[in-house]
Amino acid sequence: MSALRAFEAAARHLSFTKAANELSVTQAAVSRHILTLEDHLDIQLFNRGNQKVSLSPAGEELFEAATLSLAHIAAAFDSVKRREKARRLTVGMPMSFATLFMSHRIGDFVANNPDVDLHLVSLERSPSPATDGFDVSVVMGYLARPGFTATELFGEEVFPVCSKSYQPHAPIVTPEDLVNEVLLVMDDQHWSAYPWSPFDWVHWLGQFGVSSDFKRVITFNNYPTMMQAVIRGHGIGLGWRHLVNDFLNEGSLIRPLPESCLTGRKHHLVIPDTAIDREDVQIFRNWLLAQVADLNPVPTLTDTGIETADFSQRKGSGR
Repeated sequence: MSALRAFEAAARHLSFTKAANELSVTQAAVSRHILTLEDHLDIQLFNRGNQKVSLSPAGEELFEAATLSLAHIAAAFDSVKRREKARRLTVGMPMSFATLFMSHRIGDFVANNPDVDLHLVSLERSPSPATDGFDVSVVMGYLARPGFTATELFGEEVFPVCSKSYQPHAPIVTPEDLVNEVLLVMDDQHWSAYPWSPFDWVHWLGQFGVSSDFKRVITFNNYPTMMQAVIRGHGIGLGWRHLVNDFLNEGSLIRPLPESCLTGRKHHLVIPDTAIDREDVQIFRNWLLAQVADLNPVPTLTDTGIETADFSQRKGSGR
């Protein structure tokens, strides 16, 4: 095959040098491959001149056959690759959802569905089902369009979260007490990648009539990184229930206050109608719907059964 490829390239270019450049080998290697073919056939394939080469009659015949054969092989490779790609289930989602929600559960899906060839794609934005080409997309909001089926996954509930190890500057009893604490926030670069306007500490505290006169702020451009800082006790962050619920359940995060806000924003599972009847798509869809069943926003902390912290008497070292 190497000799045939070298011959086909040299015959097409009528140049051993150009063939060598195309194949990323030396000119001497191309010459050796062609000599190998000529020795095997016991016939000359090229007429070699001082400045150029041309095909002999036998070379013309072999070039036609090699061109057709290599084209058929290339077409077969493409066909096999397309079939393999068609069998792969590609799922697109925002990076925060992939990192903080999906990574906790994907092992369960793989263990129970070994025949599904799953390919997760995480993006620093919300997927665009019409242009990204995913079989399944987890989308922040969704404007219905022909050719796609959307299923609501959950609404957004937002509340403060911190680590048990976080030491408050003063007792935290009301939302107003948070302005004295170290607050972790997302910067404008983070929000610019998403279809919604920012919802940060200014907006959250504003829901409770508290001004944004913060004492200390640490800014991040990546939400999973910010949550790692929260878990390590470096400050208080805003937690979206669907992203922090697992950490609350396992105890690595707690809620310093019971207050929360419902943004009214919805996340959807969006599937092209051309893929909706695929077995692997339906398997993943049903599995994900079961995974998010407990993420519907709840109005009060007492409805969640999740541990809260009593910061009303705790005080740190005055930081």
